Amino acid sequence: MEPKQLRALNQCHRDILRDLDIDKQFLLSLYIDNLITEAQSKDIEHETSRRAKASKLMEVLPRRGPSIFPQFVNKLRRDYSWIASKLDTEYEKAQKEMPKDINSKLIDVINNQLCPMVYGVDDQNSLLPSETHPGHLVNQLSDTVHTLQYRSYRALGISTRDPATTYMSLPRLIDRKVHSLQNSFNEMKSSLSEEKKKNKTNIPVDKKTTKEATKMKKELDKQKEANKKLESSLKGKNKKIQSLSCENLTLQTQNQQLRDRVQELEKEALVYHRGAMITEWRM
Repeated sequence: MEPKQLRALNQCHRDILRDLDIDKQFLLSLYIDNLITEAQSKDIEHETSRRAKASKLMEVLPRRGPSIFPQFVNKLRRDYSWIASKLDTEYEKAQKEMPKDINSKLIDVINNQLCPMVYGVDDQNSLLPSETHPGHLVNQLSDTVHTLQYRSYRALGISTRDPATTYMSLPRLIDRKVHSLQNSFNEMKSSLSEEKKKNKTNIPVDKKTTKEATKMKKELDKQKEANKKLESSLKGKNKKIQSLSCENLTLQTQNQQLRDRVQELEKEALVYHRGAMITEWRM
């Protein structure tokens, strides 16, 4: 089961041991609906007391996968509606919980790094409030990254439908664009040099040719300036992308550490409940 499902099941462990009566008909229905295997059904049936059977079932269910939890809850609705209702409530609580520090850090990264890079520092409409729901936060992060990709492709003159660019990283695409601009610049420079050589021959100077050469030189100067601005902009974006990647890796590590800690706590809770159950059974 998923950690959230296991947590809900553990929260209702005492109620299940106290109220659930696992008879042959109930076991058969669990087996028919594939909630438990035939061997597991026999193991539960071999237990001598009602509480022992319920406890054995609680050991089996977490190993049956995440799809078993909603099926088990639905199975309880008919004769044990109060247990099913509590399982639903505890699962909803577990779903809503998320480490607030990770949520706030993600919002800080999006508002202070990602949004200014994508929408500009003056755009306040794209900023997220501090109480943003985690689900909306993930959607907003996905939309912003998609917008960054679209605007970067458009600035580089690349079609998003081109399959050749789908598997290339953004820095690689930028390098390819810069290389292409450099080649164009060198070609224009070579063409202008050839044109100058022709003008130095004994052929009379053509005013039209002179104007075209002047116009080409101006366009070349503009292209140089545009190349400088593009290179400067690309360097800044690369630094921001690297910073965002580092932040993302840090957040992923912290998130994994929290998940590991939650699993450890859940295991400790399960051991505690089992110990309490054994103590009650002995009494």
